[in-house]
Amino acid sequence: MADKLKVAIVGCGAVADKRHIPSFARLRDNVVIQSVCDKNEELAKKVALKYRIPRVYTNQTEMLAAEKLDIIDVCTPPQIHASIAVEALELGCHVLLEKPMALTVADCDKMIEAAHKSGRSLCVVHNVLFHPPLMRAMKLVAEGAIGKFIGMRILLADPKDEMIMREDYWIHKLPGGLIGETGPHPVYISLAFLNKVNSVDVYAKNFLEHTWARFDEFRIELEGQVAMSSIAISYSGNRYAAEVEIFGTEGALYIDLHSMLVLRYGPKTSLSFGKLVSTSLSTVFQMLGGLLSNSFKVATGRFHLGHDNIIELFVDSLLNNTKPPVTGEDGREVVRVMEMIVDRLYSKYSKPLSTH
Repeated sequence: MADKLKVAIVGCGAVADKRHIPSFARLRDNVVIQSVCDKNEELAKKVALKYRIPRVYTNQTEMLAAEKLDIIDVCTPPQIHASIAVEALELGCHVLLEKPMALTVADCDKMIEAAHKSGRSLCVVHNVLFHPPLMRAMKLVAEGAIGKFIGMRILLADPKDEMIMREDYWIHKLPGGLIGETGPHPVYISLAFLNKVNSVDVYAKNFLEHTWARFDEFRIELEGQVAMSSIAISYSGNRYAAEVEIFGTEGALYIDLHSMLVLRYGPKTSLSFGKLVSTSLSTVFQMLGGLLSNSFKVATGRFHLGHDNIIELFVDSLLNNTKPPVTGEDGREVVRVMEMIVDRLYSKYSKPLSTH
């Protein structure tokens, strides 16, 4: 076959180390990770040594000048996505970006324009969409398995020590605070079903009373063209949760993105004892079947999560000259909705004097 696609990773933090690099390494028949780049040279060298990546840089401009690269994988904080991506695109590289694509629609437009002018591909990592249970749920909804789609509910939670209690964590400086980091996930999940968001409302509280982050609980309502999505984001407790419920006129789906299970419920027009028992048994059997299926796939090396799947699809799109799995325009729409959410947040609770 032709030469392998040459990849460089920009930003060597946790998401690169634990997700992106292993996902590219799995595709060794088609790609090779040629270099890494991070302002923290010690971190870059550590990651390069761990994955046997031959070259290390602390400046992406120097790297782009020295290397012949096909793909730049950007795993930096979103504030600098646009400058890195535009430079890479103008030099003829395809670009993969961690979410969110950027912090402003204007920066998204710069990247999209650069991609169009260069004829290169631009893809945004909306990884949760490519977890197996959510992919199955989207297929079931498209096939009409629960009737007409009428709405959804999303819960995301992290233990308080994961992010909110880390006073110097960079994500506190994002627009809206931590919601700027987590918010894009439920927004792009919602958009996969709503198509377009017309209006938003936001509610926020600070139960932990920390001074460095204004809020630790968020409730977000999205009104779409065809339905609505209700989102709860929680940082004040001590549990992980990632759950999606999808409602239709003839049933519902429940997706647990930690257990990687999707449960399907048909119409329920009775609260009789017999109906409650049959529903409970159906739930148990679906859970057992899902757990057995997942266990078998893990044991046989065929169970892949969102980053694995979207990166493989992105590489396939380059090899076959097809559209990337998540386009720049898709990423832009998420940023547009996030701007609406942050604007509504600040209009209700006032914008902070500083972003800490």
